[in-house]
Amino acid sequence: MHDTFLNQNLYESMIDLCRENSIAKILNLTITVHTNSHISENSIREQFFESKNELIGDWTNILVRKREIEPLTAIIDSIDGEKFQ
Repeated sequence: MHDTFLNQNLYESMIDLCRENSIAKILNLTITVHTNSHISENSIREQFFESKNELIGDWTNILVRKREIEPLTAIIDSIDGEKFQ
């Protein structure tokens, strides 16, 4: 259940970062989560699909690294994408 909120917060943070940096399409995304987290490539893709947001699609490479960080937190390590033209 808590990962649902974390997934939503990740989604909102990625939207904000992309807006601030004029990113129109995410090509590569790297995120670090706690080793017990249920956040995955699929959960991130589902969040964007259900929200009808096209920043992430088949073209996006997503890497979710699991490490001993604070539980119920996530770190957006990098977002690489195409800028608005």
